[in-house]
Amino acid sequence: MFKKSLIAVAALSALAGSAMAADVTIYGRIDTGFRYSNVDYDVPGVDDKSTFEMSSGNYTGNRVGIKGSEDLGNGMTVGFVLENGFDSDDGSFDSNEDLFGREALLYVEGDFGKVGFGRMGILNSTAGSFAIGNFTPWGTGWGAVGDQSLIFGANIGSRWDNMISYRSPEFAGVQIHAQYSFGANTTGDEVEGKTTTDRYYALGATYKNGGLNLIGIVDSINEKHAAGTEDPNDTLRVTIGGSYDFGVVKPYLSAAYFKDARMKSWMDSYNTEGKTGTLDQLKGDWDGYGVIIGASAPLVGGTAHMTIGYMDAEAQKDYVATFDPNGADLTRYTFAIGYEYPLSKRTKVYADAGYFKDEMDYNSKDWIDRDPEGYQAAVGLVHYF
Repeated sequence: MFKKSLIAVAALSALAGSAMAADVTIYGRIDTGFRYSNVDYDVPGVDDKSTFEMSSGNYTGNRVGIKGSEDLGNGMTVGFVLENGFDSDDGSFDSNEDLFGREALLYVEGDFGKVGFGRMGILNSTAGSFAIGNFTPWGTGWGAVGDQSLIFGANIGSRWDNMISYRSPEFAGVQIHAQYSFGANTTGDEVEGKTTTDRYYALGATYKNGGLNLIGIVDSINEKHAAGTEDPNDTLRVTIGGSYDFGVVKPYLSAAYFKDARMKSWMDSYNTEGKTGTLDQLKGDWDGYGVIIGASAPLVGGTAHMTIGYMDAEAQKDYVATFDPNGADLTRYTFAIGYEYPLSKRTKVYADAGYFKDEMDYNSKDWIDRDPEGYQAAVGLVHYF
């Protein structure tokens, strides 16, 4: 037993020495709390759905990561990030069983900027080494309460495989950002770099000067289609916004225009489990715009957040013929508040609440309009390590 202990200590010492030599860091965060949700589907014969559950990642996504870098000399650095997402309430992976579903990145950095390769978050998101989409106070989490894509339309997804990303050096507070994804390889017909898989690309710019932070992003999906079939309309989204930190308050303002976009529901607001009115009603191509205003402010030793969102979208007629040959209109309203309080440098408690409402109007008298609404609230504890 004594010999085995010595061997274990020696092995750990060797690993620690290697890690220090290679400048490798293990990091992460764990967030667990309770969440209550309620959805009124506004469908005859379908009851409201209420849930109260222990849930993880309410405030921020749970993760364990490994990152490292090496100085190559002449101002050049090579590095990597491997980040796993998990659910702390049951210990399962939260990224389709991918080991490093949050990020799997190899990068090179120098005077020319930073170039990365692998799986990572898109520019128009708040999670990942190249993400710049901090358009609201909510950052990377807060569940549906902080989900800015509900208003910005274009359900593009927050992470893509086979991505190349670039970030320029900073010039007078300005940085240029670009991304391209070759798409995903699957067991089906989707093949990386081919028309049979969706491919993502984006171009963005940021400007920082004191308390001012401005962001502009154009991103798109080159839609997949089978060989010999008509090329569908590509999803396009343009998002602009920014914030200014006055110290006593930090206001945010952002807006997005989207075309031929995939729409997203909140808290399964259209999923009535096989009954009338399913998620199919949000399928197809939608054109529209969304606006979010918000603010963060210090409050009683912590920080309070608030946002109000509005979206107006119209479905293209040929994509909603199943429901109404004359098309459909969707108006969405969101309201959210939240509060976080630091117990230490690495531990926080938080609480949030949000209200959501859709007004779905079909342009034919043969259909009953739907106005689903719901709300969500959560409390919890998060620890960083």
